[in-house]
Amino acid sequence: MLYARRIFDKRLLILSFSSLIFYFLILFLLPSLTHRFDATRHITFNYYINQLFLIIPCLPLSLFLFSILPLRRFLNYSSFINKCSIRSYLISIFLISLVITNLISLLYYDHIPQGDAVATFFQAKIFSRGYLWGFPPKFPDFFLKAMVINQGKWFSMVQHGHSLFLTPFILVRLPWLLSPLLGSFSLIIFFLFLRNCFDEKIAKEGTLLLLLSPTFLFIASSYLNQNSSFFLILLSLFFLSLSIKNTNRFFPLLSGFFTGLAFFSRTTVVVFIPAIIILLFIANKEKRGRMLSFFLIGFLPAFSIQFIDNLIYSGNVFRFGYILHNELNLHSLGFGMGKGEATFNIPGHTPLKALINFLYNIFVFSLHLYGWPLLSLLFIPFAFLRWKKNLWDLFAILVIISSLIFFALYWFHGISPMGPKYYFEIVPLLVLLTVRGIRKLNIRPLIALLLIFNIFIYIPYGLRIFNTVWGTNLNCYNEIKEMSIHSAIVFIKDLPGKDEYERTINRHNYLSVAFRNEPVLSNGDIIYAKDLGKEKNIMLINEFKERKPYIFEYSDKGKRWRVTPYSQFE
Repeated sequence: MLYARRIFDKRLLILSFSSLIFYFLILFLLPSLTHRFDATRHITFNYYINQLFLIIPCLPLSLFLFSILPLRRFLNYSSFINKCSIRSYLISIFLISLVITNLISLLYYDHIPQGDAVATFFQAKIFSRGYLWGFPPKFPDFFLKAMVINQGKWFSMVQHGHSLFLTPFILVRLPWLLSPLLGSFSLIIFFLFLRNCFDEKIAKEGTLLLLLSPTFLFIASSYLNQNSSFFLILLSLFFLSLSIKNTNRFFPLLSGFFTGLAFFSRTTVVVFIPAIIILLFIANKEKRGRMLSFFLIGFLPAFSIQFIDNLIYSGNVFRFGYILHNELNLHSLGFGMGKGEATFNIPGHTPLKALINFLYNIFVFSLHLYGWPLLSLLFIPFAFLRWKKNLWDLFAILVIISSLIFFALYWFHGISPMGPKYYFEIVPLLVLLTVRGIRKLNIRPLIALLLIFNIFIYIPYGLRIFNTVWGTNLNCYNEIKEMSIHSAIVFIKDLPGKDEYERTINRHNYLSVAFRNEPVLSNGDIIYAKDLGKEKNIMLINEFKERKPYIFEYSDKGKRWRVTPYSQFE
């Protein structure tokens, strides 16, 4: 009995068995609860439910292993990473991130843009051809919905900052490399930021958590414009931390500049602006005026770039590309029946839908932030245990709350198998508070176990969806290449869309090839168009009579596909 006491922590053994009961309750009760609601049958929601069922058995196992006292000293990752010099640690982190994100981009995303990133990529393609905008097609309904037309200009409704970053990488034919580079450099900046805010140990632990975050890895492997705003916001926070520690006027100026520049990639970074100003105002009474002045001197010119862009493309400094979209209700804020599409069987946008979106994001973050079984957000409140007033803790909470309020006004939850992508820019602040909480609890061996299960179970299994149902693919492109088709129009035909599986394939069907069109359609070898039916398709075929028409279509519920001549129009 005495020997057992030396080996096991009795309290944790009890907690381990309790978590086993919790696991069985979830296993038996959750399916019956979720199947009562139609919205829970969505493929993305089921993806996270399956991830939960996969990873939650690791909770009692982790707690049991953590209760073994001799094992703890071997699992204390802090002692290992603190032995590394800063240079070797950062080089290792950078290279690991670069390799993993590039592998995900190659093996799971096929090095092509996914979802919303298609419009961003196409705008970058326009820039790479030497144009500011493309030339509007005669029949725009056949092409990308996210491209808008205004005064003879065909351009992406999405802000153009990330497209400009992407342009030189398209020119050197390495477009897939940009986001992994931005993500890998972001890790280094995040380390420097945390070290300025706290100390080297917290910086190393926080950087490791961010590196192993499924949300970070999956998005940093993609073409999403969140990557450039993430990188720029971290640069802003880094120089902000230097501003508070030092008297150099250059630091607040750079902090303001990168905050303003991030707005050119993503509108939602506005939530950082008041938080940064508040932090500068309360940080140091003696130099607050100087810091605020230089922050604004850097911020305002960079912030105005987006409004100049608005003037060039829309003719009005305050008219964003989203406003020109045919379906404005999908891109506006606020509550009302005309806001957005029906989700969760609720038309328009209501406070109830905002609450459901919030809970959905909390659930997904509790899994996908670190790949831990419902624990990913659990340690954040402990950051304030025995709390001594810290500006950065307050700043993190202020930004997180501001983000929650901002996105409560938007009708869509923003969740995909990549994670809650709308909230990507606040992930570093969630990591900051998580590390602070873990340090207060002193449970690093347990965290090490959870990270191991994340690496070997959660992440590999979670990536499978990108090779099966969700996302853009090479099916049509490879078929055309194999058949040596040239000088053609290929119509992309959707499945009937009778179930969620078919609707998911349809959402990414045309996007899988849309970015391959040229800004001047006739300059492309292949013109990819949506199939709009026999009567409408003939209009596009007559416009390009010199090209042979084909149709790409799925069969057998999306398991098979083919490209065939559109013979009925010959």
